This record gives sequence, C-alpha cells and structure tokens, in this order.
Amino acid sequence: MSAERDRNEIRRIAYIHPQRFHFVAKDIEALRERVEVLEHRFSSGGAWALPWDFLRQSVFLLRCKLAGVRSVIAHFAGYHTVLPVMMGFRTFIIVAGSDACSYPGIDYGSFRKPWMARAMAFSMRKAAQLLPVHRSLERFTDRFSHFGPSEQGYAHFVYGRIAPSTAVPYGFDHRQWQARTPARTPRSVLCIATGAAHGNAVHFRKGVDLLIEAALSLGDHSFTIVGIADTQSYKDLPVSIRMLGKCTPEEVGHLMSSHSVYAQPSVMEGFPNALCEAMLAGCLPVVSNVTSLPEIVGASGLVINERSSAALVAAITRLTLLDVPEQNRLRELASAQVQPYTMEKRITALLKVVRMAMTERS
Repeated sequence: MSAERDRNEIRRIAYIHPQRFHFVAKDIEALRERVEVLEHRFSSGGAWALPWDFLRQSVFLLRCKLAGVRSVIAHFAGYHTVLPVMMGFRTFIIVAGSDACSYPGIDYGSFRKPWMARAMAFSMRKAAQLLPVHRSLERFTDRFSHFGPSEQGYAHFVYGRIAPSTAVPYGFDHRQWQARTPARTPRSVLCIATGAAHGNAVHFRKGVDLLIEAALSLGDHSFTIVGIADTQSYKDLPVSIRMLGKCTPEEVGHLMSSHSVYAQPSVMEGFPNALCEAMLAGCLPVVSNVTSLPEIVGASGLVINERSSAALVAAITRLTLLDVPEQNRLRELASAQVQPYTMEKRITALLKVVRMAMTERS
C-alpha cells in the first residue's frame, strides 16, 4: 500500500505557458509551495520563431523526462501543448478564455487562426484532462455581441472526442485585495484593460470604447482605465476619463479601494482576475452577460445584456444613485461573492486531478 502511495505521490511537475501573465505567475508560485515545478515559457517571438520555440521546448521536455517528470500542466491550449501530448506526458490543459472562442470581428480568440485551431484541437483530444477556469468555456451561446459566431466554447470548435474536463476556477489572496482606504470617490468608475490601445483587440474586448462613450454621457462621473499599452493612441478624450499605463499591484489595490464601481463590459472573459480582485476590494461590479461574469457577480452588482453604451450608462447610474447604506451592503456582498475562490482551493484541486490521473494509469 505504501509503495502504491509513493508511486502516486507528486514530487515534481512541468508547467508550460505562452507568457507569464499575472494569473500564470500566481499558479506557479502557489504550486511551488507544494511540489517542485519546472517552468517553461514557450513563446519567444512571433510566428517566425515557432521552429525555435518547438526546438527549445523539445529540449526542455527531454530534460523533464530525465528528471522523472510525467505530468505537465499547460496554461491555455495552443502550439505549446502539442509536444507534451505527443511525447507521452500526462497533459492537463487550463482553458482560460482566448482558447475557447473565435471573434474575428475584433481579431480575438485562438480558434480564429486555422493552424492554431488545429494545434489546439489535437491537444484537446489527446490531453489527460482539460481544466477550464469556468464550466461555460466548454460551450456557450453569445448573445452579447456580434463580433463572432453566436455558438462559442472549445467543444463547439473541436470535433470528435475531447478529453474529459473539470472546472477549476482561479483563486485569490483575499488579504491582498481588501479595501485599503476609508473613503471612496463618489461616482467613480474603474476598469483594468491591460494591453489596450485605440482600435486594438483589447480595446473592443474589454469595452473601452463603451466606457469612453459612457464618460461622454456621464459628465458628473469620473472614469479610470488602467493598463493602457499606448495612452497616446487615445485622442480627444472627455476630461472625466483618465488613461493609465501599467501599474504595480499596490497601485492597482489603491485604485480598487478608492473607486466606487468596477466596470467589465467585456465581449469575452474566462474567469477575470481583475473583476474578482476589485470585488474583494469592495467595488460595485457592472459586467456583461458572458461566460462566468453573471455567476461571479451574483446579486452584488448589475449585468448588462446588450453591448451598448446606453445599457452601460444605465447600470452605472443605477448603482451610483443608491444611498450609502445600500452601497455598503452591496460592497460587502461583492466581497463575499469571491470569498470561496482561494488559491489554496485551486491548487488542491489542480493537484487532485493530477494525482487521480496517476492513480488511474498505475
């Protein structure tokens, strides 16, 4: 019995990703508190670098085999998940959002790219298990926008057998994102839109265009949009809106604590970290009716069902016109909505899935 338990114990795993996003770094750091993690970033440049990226990855995976690694966790499906399944690793793919959709109207979604779609489909069929951050990413109907087909989700784009799935939501450090300032600026609206520039995919996916239109209609409100890649690309903005570039986590935490409303009128999301962190900080959420967003928000905020600035304006003003006691009640409810999502629960769930796969194969 002890020999079987020892054989199924996870000592080290490989963690592969295309880019070390904030939520990727959180996973790796939390996993390293439990097991040894061998990390590999796949993408080193554009499409021209793919041969070099595959070569680098093959060397990394061979070293993993020599080190006794048998399981790979990959964040997102893509080119970087092809070799792990081909080389016989038990591969667990975290489906996070862009790898579950196709929105050619705004140049977003990995399934809109034919060769990438083939790589993803191959990987999703051969993987040990898919780990979507929300169950809706498997299949959902989009009625919010018209930038892509209404039927979305990886199961809609991958034909034939697909690996079994277990939804494992992201987790959060509740202490890090608790409210830090005693007072909030009334009628203030915050949005995190990392990588946005005027007219690019993030600009439309995060609804920055709607927020600008809303600012024009709500002259007595202030708007802050964080993470802009090119602030100079935005011209003739209303005076009530400010565009900020990259901010530190401490700066973001202060902004979340000092703003009243957090707006996420997105075309597509998986399980958005910024929304959950803002809710933990006590922001009143306004979100679009896509994937996980209505479930995350619950009764603590408002959900808009159409992609229009009028709908966004109506939702924002409905919240900012509430009296202070009611706003405070909703702020407490918003924070409570995210309380179940901890990093400890997430990492325990990820390792449980890996361990069960090891047990089934042994």
